[in-house]
Amino acid sequence: MPGDDTNVQSRNSDARELNLPQGVPPLTSLYLYIAGTCNLACLHCWITPGFSPDGNGGQFLKLEYVEKAIREAIPLGLNSVKLTGGEPALHPRFREIVSSASKANLRINIETNGTLINEDLANFLSIKSVSFVSVSIDGSTAKVHDGLRMVEGSHRQALEGIKALVKAGFSPQLICTLHQGNAFQLLEVVNLAESLGCGSVKFNHVQRIGRGERFAIENGLEITEIVQLYQRVEDELQPKSRIPIFFAVPIAFFPIQKLLDDSLNRCNVKNILGLLASGELSMCGIGVNVPELIYGHIETDNLREVWIRHPGLIKLREQVPAQFEGICAQCLHRKICLGYCIAQNYHTSGKLTAPFNFCENAAELGLFPHSRLFKN
Repeated sequence: MPGDDTNVQSRNSDARELNLPQGVPPLTSLYLYIAGTCNLACLHCWITPGFSPDGNGGQFLKLEYVEKAIREAIPLGLNSVKLTGGEPALHPRFREIVSSASKANLRINIETNGTLINEDLANFLSIKSVSFVSVSIDGSTAKVHDGLRMVEGSHRQALEGIKALVKAGFSPQLICTLHQGNAFQLLEVVNLAESLGCGSVKFNHVQRIGRGERFAIENGLEITEIVQLYQRVEDELQPKSRIPIFFAVPIAFFPIQKLLDDSLNRCNVKNILGLLASGELSMCGIGVNVPELIYGHIETDNLREVWIRHPGLIKLREQVPAQFEGICAQCLHRKICLGYCIAQNYHTSGKLTAPFNFCENAAELGLFPHSRLFKN
């Protein structure tokens, strides 16, 4: 899904300097799904990891796989890793993984539910020069958050995790997934983030993948509601907030002034590769739910060979965005937005070229900005 580190540039952004064949872009970021299990059982999760409060019996990415992937990806242009899961801090060798990435002088981004972050771990992450940490808080109250995360006390623990990160010098991002049960707390979530010392807030909406597919049908927001909430953020909340507020809508819905911002939140799908807890190489975490988007296994395959020659990646480079269909083919931003989330588009349609469903539905409802379309 569209992430937080997509604006990072490769340490060698020119593919020629990396001795890559024509048409093969640098591999700038690895998404490391180091834990195939989680200590929470979130109703909206798109990865659908196993549930294990203490991590016992869970699936975890081997440290040697992480080290091999980093070693083989650096000559391809790697400059950042994202540690995610499941819950990455549940990994029994989490600190060693962080240390390996830090030793390689990589930018380290961590996505966590925050419940396992204490002062000692936060200080360790600071010492290892972790660049960015995001913590999921799905409501301003424990009742709302814990009801979605399915573990009592998780809201309190996540808040303590944020406080520990702030004390260690971080300005973590608070990520909130909006649905029918918490959209009314929009302002309260922003106020909570500010009071905790967070550096930013990001509002997502439920993805129709994994457990999130059923949850979105029963509790997700309609397109009109999402657009209205985004307009409220831009018109009312952001002007009064001390911290940036990001909202998960495609670039075509951004006001003109936001298009000038260098930190556009987008998924640079052509420059990333996912490494699943099983050791399998995938477009991102989508390989857990869509096996045909798995490109190999880090134990047996050479990462350079996979990156350059795998038919799935060659097809991605040829078709995105050149062969986009529907509203994405007409959009002025298609070369930047890149279909917003190719993983979700493929999951829905079985095609890399399918339009992003949000934009397609918005166009049908007359909500897609006409000024962002090519004129016939």
